[in-house]
Amino acid sequence: MERKLTTIMFTDIVGYSRIMSNNEGKGLELLNYQDKLLQPVIERFNGKILKRMGDALFLEFSSSLNALECSIEMQNVLKDFNENRNVANQLLLRIGLHIGDVIIREGDLFGEGINVAARLEPLADPGGICMSQAVYDSVKIKSDFSAIRVGDVSLKNIINKYTVYKIPSFYSRDYDEPYDQELGDNFQIKYQIKDITKLPVPSRSIIGTSLFMVPSYIALISLVAFVTFFFLRDNMINKDEIINLKQLIINLKDPQNESMVYVKELLNYETRALIDSDVIKDISKDSIRITIQKDLNRLISNGSITYYNDAIKQLNINKVLKHKIIELESKNNSSLVTRLLLGQIFYGSIKESPLTAFESFSDLISSLKLDTNYIIFNMFILIISIYYMAFKAIRISFNDIRDVDKVLEYFVDQMGFKSPLYVKKQLIFKPTLFQIIIWGSSSIKARLDGNSIYLTGNIPIIKKLEKMFKSYEI
Repeated sequence: MERKLTTIMFTDIVGYSRIMSNNEGKGLELLNYQDKLLQPVIERFNGKILKRMGDALFLEFSSSLNALECSIEMQNVLKDFNENRNVANQLLLRIGLHIGDVIIREGDLFGEGINVAARLEPLADPGGICMSQAVYDSVKIKSDFSAIRVGDVSLKNIINKYTVYKIPSFYSRDYDEPYDQELGDNFQIKYQIKDITKLPVPSRSIIGTSLFMVPSYIALISLVAFVTFFFLRDNMINKDEIINLKQLIINLKDPQNESMVYVKELLNYETRALIDSDVIKDISKDSIRITIQKDLNRLISNGSITYYNDAIKQLNINKVLKHKIIELESKNNSSLVTRLLLGQIFYGSIKESPLTAFESFSDLISSLKLDTNYIIFNMFILIISIYYMAFKAIRISFNDIRDVDKVLEYFVDQMGFKSPLYVKKQLIFKPTLFQIIIWGSSSIKARLDGNSIYLTGNIPIIKKLEKMFKSYEI
């Protein structure tokens, strides 16, 4: 697709929306007068009408001098036409001129120059002309005209500022366009879409996001589990730390020393009765393990066993562990003391010290049984995360280039995004905190090219915008 540098003219009938709203017949009559009066002038200066958009004309000229002199002649012709007509029936034009790149393909207009010209036109006085610095510089020594330098102006949704010059209105009086409150309220959402096209996503496609999200999600779950174990682990015995249930039951059923007798006496009556009964063979191992585990953990929680008990002093504890137990008791850490002593009393049946965070985590992973509900839940979370994180890109083309600005700002504002920033030839609409919470949204990136808007953002946000565009279209 080749672009060419040319002089662009954009014209618009002043107050046309109001005229059509009040009297459609009169509006169509003005269009006929416009064609009849201006077509010969355009042809005389070798202008080419690229597109008609209702009351607006989009033209190109190979010569900037021809474009300027054509615009001056157009305003003079209309001035003669309006001379004997009352104000309500006059045909007034605003004209914008700019030198920029342009291309037209299948009814679509491309090039930032088009957008600049379309934004210069509203700055012109009714019956006047507005031009960019580029046009002014190219014609100032070639034509006899008088223009006023307005200065550097920020144009709506255009990244760079433009130095603007105006040729004042060709009429001696000021024109005050009547304002219709109802029309003003509805103006923003009157537009017509040519088409909406899905585009390749420059980054964070569904596949790309999936390749990133799946390992990241697994890593996140693993990290959360590990951190949870690290901070929540305590001195309690978990069922995996009863490493020899059969031997533990034998020792409690028939204690071999005073320490075991002492521990058994500390257990609840129900636990002792279960251990001593014959029905223990008919009860599942997990049920027995949990019953004993809960009772032993009660002892740990209460710090029921101390080294200074006569029954405990008979244990053959090495000097290092003995010193550690005495030090813990001096610090009133009776729960860990009880835990360590239980490990010594039932050596070979209970682990002597709590598992480390890494050991607890490893045991969980190795023993984890992934049931169907667990898999479905995590798959659902993963898919939702990918959907909200992945990007979608679309191009929305309008029949009228003037609709580009009003529609983009209206809908982005309706969705609660902040005013745009200009970064690398793109408009960046930042989400508010509300948008981040509701949609998990990142920024919307927008690029204007002629009568098209290119939008990139999170899938749900772009789909929401696409739906809004379609639903409000007339």
